[in-house]
Amino acid sequence: AGQRERPAVSAPAVIVRRNTPYAESGHGSGFTLLELLLAMALAALLTLGLVQIVSATSLAGSLQSNQAQIQDHARFAIAVLSQAVRQAGYRPEPWNGAYGPEALTLETADGVTASGDRLAIRSWSDLNCFDNRNPELDGEGHPRFYLRESVFDLSRDNGLTRLCRYGPNTADLTTQVRRQGMVPGVESFQVLFGEDGDLDGNIERWVTAGQWGDPTRVLGIRIGLLFASEQAVVEPLIQEHEVLDAVTTAAADGKLRQVFDFTVAIRGRTP
Repeated sequence: AGQRERPAVSAPAVIVRRNTPYAESGHGSGFTLLELLLAMALAALLTLGLVQIVSATSLAGSLQSNQAQIQDHARFAIAVLSQAVRQAGYRPEPWNGAYGPEALTLETADGVTASGDRLAIRSWSDLNCFDNRNPELDGEGHPRFYLRESVFDLSRDNGLTRLCRYGPNTADLTTQVRRQGMVPGVESFQVLFGEDGDLDGNIERWVTAGQWGDPTRVLGIRIGLLFASEQAVVEPLIQEHEVLDAVTTAAADGKLRQVFDFTVAIRGRTP
């Protein structure tokens, strides 16, 4: 009696560690080597797929760009050549003997190069080679009609060229455009001439330059052009392209190629 009671002392807590794989190995939470390898393989496959998609998209864009460029070059060449042919042999006063009826000059020739012909046409015009009005005026104050000659052929670097002369007569022509490059990427330039052999106003046959019986009976001109793209955008294969009466073998360089041909009537000789 009279003694204080001592507080009860609790037994120390016992911590029981569960038997888990991570606990036994002594490592924390993470990826196994197999899981890392699988993740890397999946990432590589996804990257390869993205690269292929980007490459295909780039190739398609390049192909479309080169197709559009060929179309633009062809439209321009056809427009310039068609206008020149339509005006060939034009005589402002058919009854006036001072205006000759010649539409084709002696420079017109077949096969002047391995890949092209030469077309040289003549007309009477009050517009010079730059389509500006002739400053020389007639008695009524109108621009005089002078001879205008245009010569088309191919350059060594596959470009369609144009030379143009202008003057009052064949002996006094001034060269205003000196064989200037007009359209690039033309690998073949072929020309055929439609001749009216029986004077019935219709074309009976198509001939090459110089094979006509009478150049004044040529009623129309047919032109063929082979264009090539600047870049390699298709499978590189050796291909043959038929351009009017000629066959051109293209190199296996992967360039896109397209043939255009069109026929233009000489306006002053058709009804």
